[in-house]
Amino acid sequence: MAKVTLNNVSKVYENGFEAVKNINLEIYNKEFMVLVGPSGCGKSTTLRMIAGLEEANNGEIKIGEKVVNNVLPKDRDIAFVFQNYALYPHMTVFENMAFGLKLRKVKKAEIKERVEATAAVLGLSEVLNRRPKQLSGGQRQRVAVGRAIVRDPKVFLFDEPLSNLDAKMRVQMRAEISKLHSSLKSTMVYVTHDQTEAMTMGDRICVMNHGVIQQLATPLELYDYPNNLFVAGFIGTPAMNFFEGVIFEDKDYAQFVGDGIKIDLNDTQKQQLSAYNGRAVIMGIRSEFIQIADVKTNSGQHNNAIVEVIEPMGSETYLYLKINSHSFVAKVEAHNKVVVGQNLALILNAEKMHFFDKETELAIR
Repeated sequence: MAKVTLNNVSKVYENGFEAVKNINLEIYNKEFMVLVGPSGCGKSTTLRMIAGLEEANNGEIKIGEKVVNNVLPKDRDIAFVFQNYALYPHMTVFENMAFGLKLRKVKKAEIKERVEATAAVLGLSEVLNRRPKQLSGGQRQRVAVGRAIVRDPKVFLFDEPLSNLDAKMRVQMRAEISKLHSSLKSTMVYVTHDQTEAMTMGDRICVMNHGVIQQLATPLELYDYPNNLFVAGFIGTPAMNFFEGVIFEDKDYAQFVGDGIKIDLNDTQKQQLSAYNGRAVIMGIRSEFIQIADVKTNSGQHNNAIVEVIEPMGSETYLYLKINSHSFVAKVEAHNKVVVGQNLALILNAEKMHFFDKETELAIR
């Protein structure tokens, strides 16, 4: 096992497109690191540079203490699990899993032992003599993972390995890969565009956009303390709601005032936003911190919104709401009597609001 270090690494393609822009990233030994971001953000290119499948134009890539920029992929002691499984169709499951070991000239008895042990862990013992076309998508993915495991590499690299599976199988495979990481105690680098996968699997998450690392943190740190508007909007389901507005304050009170919305701010927020008095900011709040007010018993501050769409999700309900021209989402209890077109009084939890500089889009703290 080994840590992976990227120092000032860049990738520019021949057409001039800069896919990765001077990133610095340290992936700890035995860590499960997730690279996440929208399509074209540079996450897969970064993974492929670690693997040696793409050449870095600048910077240094280290696996353990060894610089590997000029080391061939086969000599980097990594295992790569591809999105499309990359199984040999003419080989059985056993032969696919054993292929890398045969190339290394491992003894037959050891190959048999390692493949059978790995197959038992992955629930593949009954299908070792089948060919890939005889397997389900989930089984093929487990074979691809198993082929990586039997090699016992220093680093496992996963490039969107679950994107071809249905929703139920993705949930199952997420859990299986997480359990494998716990049992193998290996360094794993996992690329996905799915922030739910990132949040549920990663020890830490590296959020990327336009070839730049936006934030590197634990899942809960990203959720609770996003560095900027992009991270705040990308992490979380539904996405964070944003309202443009202005800060007004005097000695006695401070308010955020937006389009049809007013929120009183507490003393901490007043101090936090003291430099923004009279200036435009962006306020963000997650859907679970917007509640339906009981106007009969609650005399506190509330804002009114029209219900446009209702999405029952089973354990909860998403309300798509509108204040004037601004649309947003609230996550409320499943059993309620709300109807489309209703004018609702809402309480926005001021304690859970985030504020961002409108020009820089950075969090105000």
